[in-house]
Amino acid sequence: MFRLSLLRLWCLIIAIAFAANTARGQQVSKEEQEVLNASAARREAYNHRDLVALNRYISDDGLVSTDDGALVTKADLMRPLKDLPPNYEQITNAREFAVRLQGSAAVISFPSTTREQFGDSDIVTEQRRSETWMKQDGAWVLFAVQTGNLPKNFRKPIATDSRNYKDYVGQYEWRPHGEIDVVSLKNDKLWARLDGDEDEDLPLGADTFFIANDLGSVTFTRDASGRVTGYTDHRVDGQEIHVRRLR
Repeated sequence: MFRLSLLRLWCLIIAIAFAANTARGQQVSKEEQEVLNASAARREAYNHRDLVALNRYISDDGLVSTDDGALVTKADLMRPLKDLPPNYEQITNAREFAVRLQGSAAVISFPSTTREQFGDSDIVTEQRRSETWMKQDGAWVLFAVQTGNLPKNFRKPIATDSRNYKDYVGQYEWRPHGEIDVVSLKNDKLWARLDGDEDEDLPLGADTFFIANDLGSVTFTRDASGRVTGYTDHRVDGQEIHVRRLR
């Protein structure tokens, strides 16, 4: 997983995006629009390095949970902003805003796509962020942020001979009497259907594949005669699930 620095975390939390102040495609109340406006203004304050405005929008005792589970403070977030290079720029597409009100509290949830340049690398990060706001003295203040990476896989498939794909076709059992992964061959492409979802298996190496919406990979296993007997699901966190072939 692409690890976020504290600076990058703050950039994603206060992303430069969403010029419009409405939740597109939704009818919102006046109060819902107010908290959406506050969220957008907070991002715009970051865009202009307006630390005074940022300080006003964020609670002093707020909670920020990063995508790797760390809990950081407002002071941690504010500290690196003044040291950003003059030419620093990131592009964030925040969208599909959902807002819920409960008394003086509001929660906003939305996905975002962020692009940042690191040397000659253009890094794309897909995330979902939830913000909790409280209304105090007539103004909305950010109290909590939860950020999580979405499983978008940017690996590139390698060229391979699809004639070998027939070796993998079959049914695979994840646990006794549990989930069944059905691997099939369609139009010279390998497909896996698990829990009703069907995804294309993209070649990564010898007997190894990945899918676009998962950060891990799978490697098919063979016996001494070369017959496929199952596969190992390599989770992005280093753990493995050994899946046996039924037929």
